[in-house]
Amino acid sequence: MEINDEKLKIEFTGEELEELRQFYRDELRNLLKKIEKVSAILEKLGSPTNIDVSAYKKKLIPSEIYAKQIIVKPNKEENVEEVKIKEKQKREYRLENLSELAEKDPSVKEFLDLLNDESIPLYDFGSKKREKKSQPEKQEITEIIPSNYRRSKNILWSDYVYDKLKLVGYPLTVEELKNEAIKDLNLDETESLAAFSAIHSALFRLKRNQKAINNYAIKGSRTSYYGLVEWFTKEGKLLKKYSRPY
Repeated sequence: MEINDEKLKIEFTGEELEELRQFYRDELRNLLKKIEKVSAILEKLGSPTNIDVSAYKKKLIPSEIYAKQIIVKPNKEENVEEVKIKEKQKREYRLENLSELAEKDPSVKEFLDLLNDESIPLYDFGSKKREKKSQPEKQEITEIIPSNYRRSKNILWSDYVYDKLKLVGYPLTVEELKNEAIKDLNLDETESLAAFSAIHSALFRLKRNQKAINNYAIKGSRTSYYGLVEWFTKEGKLLKKYSRPY
């Protein structure tokens, strides 16, 4: 094949021509993937592009059909460094031809401009694990302020239970926590009736999910006493300085 131009004259062998076709197919496939990614980001940001690349995809031959890994084995007379130099020269040759094509074809230039636009952020979705944000330490509790534990009609029971135990300084039962909540949070009749069950659920979450509290029971009694996890030994025994005063 021979390309005639006033300023350019390039001759290709059949093997070189097929290699160039494969290179441009790969480039087009990568560009289409990037366009889809950028379009998805813009759509999430509330600025859809309405770009349909399906027509270009249909024209592409599946990579499994023609894309084969080419392994260049050095000849006896060639060393590994010479092979690396030749491979680098091939890549540079391909890039030069792509740049020349961009000067003649506006669509190729547009794709290259998009590819080199550093202002467009690219995200690696799911490939990197998000770093866990350190939880801010809670301020020291000196009193129970009802408004801190209410969100519209809901009560932040887990926060209240944890703060109340920390403020009291020794383990309490569910019934005791309920009676304290009725006074502290000014619960109405409906809220008071639901308080026991809500506190029991909050204690379960604090113990099972957050590992923030522990409990114990006195022999011969079915009543459980709940306290902060740091009040207990590794064996689950309550430290003496946190014993109930009665």
